Amino acid sequence: MNPTSERHWSLPTACRVQYDENVPCVEMVWQGYFTSEAFRAANANVLDVLRRTKCPNLLGDVTDFTLIGAADQAWLNDEWIPQAIEAGVRNCALVQPTYFFNRVAVENVAQRVSDPRMVVNYFPDRATARAFLRGLRTT
Repeated sequence: MNPTSERHWSLPTACRVQYDENVPCVEMVWQGYFTSEAFRAANANVLDVLRRTKCPNLLGDVTDFTLIGAADQAWLNDEWIPQAIEAGVRNCALVQPTYFFNRVAVENVAQRVSDPRMVVNYFPDRATARAFLRGLRTT
């Protein structure tokens, strides 16, 4: 294993979710490896924040997120993303994972988003993603 791969597997599992009114966006920062049950529970929390804030912008930092399994990829596309769109998400800014297999998984999920109400963009870091979303702010 290379040092980047080792780092991902050794990180504690965490999904931090917060609303940043200065952008505005709901920001989720994932790290480590999640079981399917834990992954879906964390996403339920993200959905609750999206519904509560009615924020159209979602920033997902999956830099240190290890892997989204095939069943969870399908669940995201079939269940979670449609609910997020119904909650009002229109712009999703994703910070790309460094772990190759999760990068492929994230891109597969994003490519399957067929609802034109939501646009997905990729960024190298959170600051760039925030700046992009901030630029979408309407006056």
